[in-house]
Amino acid sequence: MKKYKSIGKLLAVSFLTAAIASACTEDAMDKINENPNNPLDAPAKFLITDLGVSTAFSTVGGDFSLYSSVYIEHETGISNQLYRAEVRSGEPTTATTYNNAWINVYSNIKNAKIVIKKCEEDPSEKGNVVTEAIAKILLAYNGAVAADVFGNTPYSQTGILNPDGTPMYMQPKIDTQESIYQEVMQNLDDAITLLNNGTAKDAGLSGAVGSKDLIYGSNTSTQASMWLKTAYALKARYTMRLLNKSANKTTDLQNILTYVSKSFANASEECKLAVYDADSQLNPLWSFSYSRNSLAASASLIEKFVERNDPRAPQAFLEPDPTGYIAYGYGGTQATDIAGIKAAPNGTPQELQNNYGMSMISWAMSAPTLLISYHEVKFLEAEALCRLGGRLSEAKNALKAAITAGFENLENSIIDAADTWVYDGDSDLGADVAETYFTDEVEPLFDANPLQETMIQKYLAFFGASGESLEAYNDYRRLKGAGENFIVLKNPLNNNKFPLRFGYGADDVLANPEVKAAFGDGQYVYSEAVWWAGGNK
Repeated sequence: MKKYKSIGKLLAVSFLTAAIASACTEDAMDKINENPNNPLDAPAKFLITDLGVSTAFSTVGGDFSLYSSVYIEHETGISNQLYRAEVRSGEPTTATTYNNAWINVYSNIKNAKIVIKKCEEDPSEKGNVVTEAIAKILLAYNGAVAADVFGNTPYSQTGILNPDGTPMYMQPKIDTQESIYQEVMQNLDDAITLLNNGTAKDAGLSGAVGSKDLIYGSNTSTQASMWLKTAYALKARYTMRLLNKSANKTTDLQNILTYVSKSFANASEECKLAVYDADSQLNPLWSFSYSRNSLAASASLIEKFVERNDPRAPQAFLEPDPTGYIAYGYGGTQATDIAGIKAAPNGTPQELQNNYGMSMISWAMSAPTLLISYHEVKFLEAEALCRLGGRLSEAKNALKAAITAGFENLENSIIDAADTWVYDGDSDLGADVAETYFTDEVEPLFDANPLQETMIQKYLAFFGASGESLEAYNDYRRLKGAGENFIVLKNPLNNNKFPLRFGYGADDVLANPEVKAAFGDGQYVYSEAVWWAGGNK
């Protein structure tokens, strides 16, 4: 097996992780508005590189997903800030908790708006329709994430710059979640138009984005068509997200099926950042685990696996490692039975590292980060078919495809961890295993309650190294808002302290009076659902 442990790389990871997984930065927001490399004068295609990587690494794979994994019980927090989030001791209600994530998502929104403005107004960039479409899709993505976690939040006045590069609005107003989602959908529609059925080409004088796009740029002949599929996948995701607010649910569910049909045909097409090489480029969950070692196997998640005789447990988990050597790549034993995992109880763990088993995927150094996956799209299809009624055979086929793809994604992460970091391990989650599991365990439960089993299987599939816990958190809140209590969480503190949203970032709580007033003492995160989950803001 391979081991990558150069001292220089690991030190670099420590510094990198401090930037994405702590909430201690005081001057980062100030630096956002500094422009040492004068990006206003850089070709838009170079900004696309940073925008794509930062969206994947920080918006998808960073703190939003880490904290969501604890709240949604994909993991149990057992050290430092994730322990405090686990036991609801200050962390969910303080403005510093999500400050780095706040900074990163708004930096992405700003950069996306810069690219769009350049493509619309700069003579050398006009005609770069693929570049502009990518920026619009990633603006929609980051805007939706900001709205999903913060609810009503600044958006329309953020990232608007004066000619000298300074912010036009130093204290941007708070927009409603509803209005932000209107912009999100419009940006996706605009991108779809620009991509011209997947045939669009950049024609600006500054040159095509090409390989500067690290998500789909490795094959420029299919680049536009892959981004088009992504736009439709996101349309499906966000239309389902807003279903509780739909004026015509039947029409919207049928639209979701249309969007799915125009999206990914298989996992090779899904939107992901797959540049991690287990050396200088590292999966963000691995980076956090190496630096902090703050997560343990979740008892409630493993209970759900056990209830279904699910083959993902025990093979996706490690036994406790009292030596702590796993954090240095010299240990770790893959669990062979459930008892050997020693899962951490949700809400009441000891604050003690290396006492519990952990998810093996925490050590998948090169597992890709998924902006939106093929298995998510198939789960959306299955859910839409279940809700429409009368199409359960089709729904069952879509669910089977989703589970099979989810198994493959998890298996790849387990094998990656075994090959690059964990002392030993293997995985057997191939298509034949998925089919047997579906026939023996899932199908009877689906026949009894199709929608419930579809949503539970989606929740289980979003456990992993790919940053999908945030989507599981969004689904949970959406379902609760509709009175659908399909996913049972076990943290006893959830009775009155389940985080219904994330609190605003400290930089703007301190600097923006409107944000400060909306934040108050931070306790609103426990009482005020976001708009699409049945709340007012």
